[in-house]
Amino acid sequence: MKKKKYILVGLFLVALVFSNLYNYIQFQKTCEAQAVLYKLKVEADVKLGRLGALEDYRTFEMLLNGTKIYADLSVVDMQYREKKIADIISDNTLILRYSEMNCDVCVDSIVKRLNAYKDSIGLSNIVLLTTSQNSGYIKRFRKINKISFSIYNMGEVLDSILIDIGMPYLFVYSSNNDRINNVFVPQRENQPLTNEYLHSILMKYYIN
Repeated sequence: MKKKKYILVGLFLVALVFSNLYNYIQFQKTCEAQAVLYKLKVEADVKLGRLGALEDYRTFEMLLNGTKIYADLSVVDMQYREKKIADIISDNTLILRYSEMNCDVCVDSIVKRLNAYKDSIGLSNIVLLTTSQNSGYIKRFRKINKISFSIYNMGEVLDSILIDIGMPYLFVYSSNNDRINNVFVPQRENQPLTNEYLHSILMKYYIN
């Protein structure tokens, strides 16, 4: 009788062990499935965020393209001398409009790409326009990024025309009709797209 009892207890313990093992395996599978689903959700959220940002950027590009900038508007150089647009910008000049409030990494990455094109496009054909009132910041910015091209502070009127969209952006200024063309808002996460833009600008305006 006792032997039969021991056998039943043994079978019960074996069943209990297998039941716990089965539950553990199922729990592990559930955790793995949840981890995969969470990873997919995070990736989807990132992609949706990038698509949303890209849509915003393209909207800004369409709004700014064709904007008129009159040649008599004022800028201020690094020696605090006031100058007219006509004095500093020739036809088909590539311009980076940025602010010290913009993402530092974003601005630095664009300047790095501009430095790579300074010989092919030409130093005189690249200009930076900003709104910084801190000359020390501009000097440090220029030194850190090894900038050779000109930087100017925009006057109030020009600043109201070339609006701050929270991100730096590039465009080509045509003095023939006082308009800006080829507006482009770079994406920090998509450097190849910025390279394609700069290459297309090089081929369109600076290669005869």
